[in-house]
Amino acid sequence: MKVKDILSEKGPEVVTIWEDKTIILALDVMVQNKIGALLVMDENGKITGIISERDLLRVFHSRLDKAREVKVADAMVRKVIIGDPEDSLDYIESIMTENKIRHVPIISKKRLVGIVSIGDIVKALSTSIRAENHYLKGYIEGKYPA
Repeated sequence: MKVKDILSEKGPEVVTIWEDKTIILALDVMVQNKIGALLVMDENGKITGIISERDLLRVFHSRLDKAREVKVADAMVRKVIIGDPEDSLDYIESIMTENKIRHVPIISKKRLVGIVSIGDIVKALSTSIRAENHYLKGYIEGKYPA
């Protein structure tokens, strides 16, 4: 299974925020959209980072008294790890695990085509494994010709 299979089901929508907005607005956008991360864009529409719930938690923990003034640019992760629609789910899962990240933007031909979360990966792999188990059990039970 590939990333493009998840995106074809999930859709290409990616919620973003500009880097000059406050982290309070970022938090509000995440809560309203029931998501755990936002891609951060500059005024030219270029991806400059990603901000997640974890990043917000760190800011609130270290600068609670100034949290309303902190800009997204000051809290975001600037090194964005990206994937390709042709990447396997196993590969993306390993990238997420190695880098301790939960969201990977997907880029094709220098264009943002979606984002996948660890939840998307787990759901897809779980569905695939259940289907495979179903057919293997049927084969073992003799429901299918050899």
